[in-house]
Parts: sequence; structure tokens; C-alpha cells
Amino acid sequence: MAKSTKAQRAARDAVENAHDAAKRAKKTTRKLPKKDAREVAPFIDEAKAAADVSRKKLKAKPRKTTERAERATRRLEKAVARAVDDAERESEAKRAQKRLKKQSRAASTAEAVAPAEAAVPSAPAEAPVPAAAAGSESPASPTRATGLAALTVVQLRVAAREAGRTGYSRLTKAQLIDLLS
Repeated sequence: MAKSTKAQRAARDAVENAHDAAKRAKKTTRKLPKKDAREVAPFIDEAKAAADVSRKKLKAKPRKTTERAERATRRLEKAVARAVDDAERESEAKRAQKRLKKQSRAASTAEAVAPAEAAVPSAPAEAPVPAAAAGSESPASPTRATGLAALTVVQLRVAAREAGRTGYSRLTKAQLIDLLS
């Protein structure tokens, strides 16, 4: 058995590194969006081709084989890093967009509830009702009920949540108005 030269050993190591890089990249692309994975595919193929070298060629041209494998590995690693960064940037942008939508929905709901409540004077929600007044209507109740009737069910649920009430999620609009007034 003939001894291998230093250049041949370096070429073998470079080929193995290219093969391993191609395997890692293939595994990484499974987690990426299809568009980003398609951009990396040619670099994976290049690394596989650089790793698929015959012993005869490795022995005959070790430096050229080393350069080709190392170049393919570098290009593949750059492409994978770029694709991962793009995917992370896109997912962060989507998360930020969802947060903005959620905040704008909450703000619009709060704006819709706030003017109706500001126009209607309300009795304190936590105040205990005296036994003598329990049977009679307070003078503010009809006004509050008509102000609440102008709100939607979603807005009434938000108002019930803010008032600290529980069990409001399945109530009808009339039941929600009764709960809040």
C-alpha cells in the first residue's frame, strides 16, 4: 500500500468537509421556506459534486481537488447563512406585522368603547347595591343601557373584561347589557 502525500490527505479532508457541509445544508433547508431552500439547492449540488471525486483523480490532482472542495464548501456555507438570515428577517417582519394588527385592533376597539362610556355616566361597577334600592331602577340605568345598546357584542365583551366581569363570553347582547348596567 502506497503512502499518501500531505496534499492528498488535505484533499481527502476537504472532500469530506464538502460532503458533511452538503449534508448539514440539506438538513437545514428542510426548516427553511421553499423559496430560500431553492436558492441554496445549486450550492448543495456543487458541494456534492466536489465531494464525489474518484480516488484516481484525488491522487493525480490533489491540490486542484482541495481547492474545488474548499471553494464549494465556502460558497455553500455563505448561501446557507444568507438563506437563514433572510428567513429569520421574514419571520420577524411577519411577527411585527401581527403585533401591529393586534395593537390596532385593540386600539380601535378601545376607541369604540371609550366614547360610548364617556358619553354615558356610569355607576361604580364594584359598589354594593343597598337592599332598599335593589328593587328600584337607579336614574342612571336607563341612560347607561341605551348607551350600551349602541355598542356591538365584541365591544360589550371588551367592556365586560375591563370591568372585571367573568362568564361573559357566551352571553347575548341583551345579557351583556344587563351585566354591565
